Amino acid sequence: MGIFNAIIMKKIILILLTMSTLGSCAQKNQTKTANKKIMMPIPQESKDITVDNFVEKVVSQIKHYEKEPMYFIRPLQNNCVYELLVNDYLIYQDYGIEKLGTPININRAILQSGPQTVTVRLYPLGDAMKRAYGTKETVTTLLDKTEMNISVVKYDAFNISQDLEDEILVKEHKAPTIEGTNAFLGAGLPYFEYTFSFDAKVPYVNEGWTNGEDLTKFDKEELEKQILKCYNEYIYIYKNKELDTLLKMIYLSEIRRRQAQYQNREKVKRVLDESKESLNYKNKEFQPLENYIINFYGNNKIVSLRHPSKEPVDHRLRGWSAFWFKYQKGNRIKGYYPGLYLYLPKGQPLDSLQMIR
Repeated sequence: MGIFNAIIMKKIILILLTMSTLGSCAQKNQTKTANKKIMMPIPQESKDITVDNFVEKVVSQIKHYEKEPMYFIRPLQNNCVYELLVNDYLIYQDYGIEKLGTPININRAILQSGPQTVTVRLYPLGDAMKRAYGTKETVTTLLDKTEMNISVVKYDAFNISQDLEDEILVKEHKAPTIEGTNAFLGAGLPYFEYTFSFDAKVPYVNEGWTNGEDLTKFDKEELEKQILKCYNEYIYIYKNKELDTLLKMIYLSEIRRRQAQYQNREKVKRVLDESKESLNYKNKEFQPLENYIINFYGNNKIVSLRHPSKEPVDHRLRGWSAFWFKYQKGNRIKGYYPGLYLYLPKGQPLDSLQMIR
């Protein structure tokens, strides 16, 4: 029996040693995977894009017209902070108390002529007054006196030197109030959202994300897994300064943006220069992908990981991209937040998730 027990013990030890070795190999493989480039799908139209031809390729896709209308939004808020979306695409967010001095260009969210929607998301002031003026008050709900007045304006041939009389008022809209009073309809709530529409006429038609899948129909865990793969691809690109790969990723999206604004070669070259600069920031310190919310835009055809907008929030990160890094500029440490908006072309498997067009 003693010899038999000794044989059994040797087998158990051998099995344990084997399991330990396998576990060690698995950990090594996991480490390799974390540092390995995850190939995000590159659209066929982008595969030959390089730093040498990016500007020419984008410029060649931009058409110009006799009339090149540009649409803008002028928001004027009181007693709230806010986010603005056009056609369910995030175009602006402001969590402070300052009034915006210049209008916001929204052409990038207008894909073609016809009805356009503006969604307004209002939040309480929180501690915005405290941060601005050192007051002790923290406002946790929207007030009776909350206001948001929005003007949608248009320039038929926008030029920065144009006088104000060349501005055409398209639509004015005010936050809803309780019937028969001036009291804000959402008073007492921690969040209030409403939508209104206006008509736009533009000479171009951009595909954008219109031919994308409804991403809310997919299994949430599997969707998040694929989103994180894409985000890790971008982290890899920024860590390893892979400019050609980055330009391939953003090529179709940049065509949409630059066409919608009728931009010239100089403006497109600025995109290239800014991409180079962001990859070469000094002492980049990448932050973990954590504490994010999966946000759906574009009628559920766009997805993005962002830090929460609703209180309680980290005010340094509120509403910003979950992918961000610190870097050194001169003697200062700053943050860079590349906004990643992903979509899935219709009929494609979930692992084909890619940058929006």
